[in-house]
Amino acid sequence: MTHTSDTDWHEVTFSVPWIVHNVATAQDAINIAVAELGKRVAKAGESIRNADITVQSACCRGCETEMDVATVVSGRALVGLLLTVEVRASCPEEGGIVSQREIGPHVPDTPLTLVESSG
Repeated sequence: MTHTSDTDWHEVTFSVPWIVHNVATAQDAINIAVAELGKRVAKAGESIRNADITVQSACCRGCETEMDVATVVSGRALVGLLLTVEVRASCPEEGGIVSQREIGPHVPDTPLTLVESSG
């Protein structure tokens, strides 16, 4: 196994759908989703650092207003999150693979869709 230096950190961003149960408002769902994902990402290995979690936004085609991607129906919510982390890897492409391997077990049954990987 080769050792990489601190200069080998790459930024990787994932789209993460998060389901929240027993909530009344979209803001409550957002708060819970960000907190839950943050706790789970914190458990990832030493190859992951500096997690940043934001709510995805969508633009209304009619009025062009930006809105958070969070929908509540019957006490259940779906929140669209963007998770950006720094990952230790030899190249940006490997960064996506390594970060999925490190984070994936902590968010079972939750797809991590790679949005961007940069050096």
